Amino acid sequence: MKKEILKTVMERIREKVPELRWVDADEGQLDFQDSRPPVAFPCCLMELSYPGAENMSAAHPGTQRVQVSLELKIGFNDCASFNVNKPLQVQETAFARLDMVEALHRAVQGFKMENCAKSFRRARCRPQKRPDGLKVYEVVYIADFIDNI
Repeated sequence: MKKEILKTVMERIREKVPELRWVDADEGQLDFQDSRPPVAFPCCLMELSYPGAENMSAAHPGTQRVQVSLELKIGFNDCASFNVNKPLQVQETAFARLDMVEALHRAVQGFKMENCAKSFRRARCRPQKRPDGLKVYEVVYIADFIDNI
């Protein structure tokens, strides 16, 4: 199930947010400054996990409702500032990052695919504080799926 969810969401993001230059699983591309795996900016890196699961009934122990957590890291390397004393073009570059985060939200929020019992919904969004000059937003979406084995 994990493969199908990740593949489908990646394809949807690629289709709905073509401005992204890199859509991939999170393999530490933004974590290691000296030896990063390749990435092009702006990027969206995804990590999929199952923070909770429960059996649907005692009669069918192979059927579970699974809570899926989709963590998106949206990375930029433009170093633009929101500072009102900066040139307008610099501010516009900084605000364009927020537009990209919003475009991703429109692509994922409410998205429902096969076996999805409850569509994707945003749980939180926050910027990371980083010493390397990259601007990264973490956005987490939750959905519920029915998993049959």
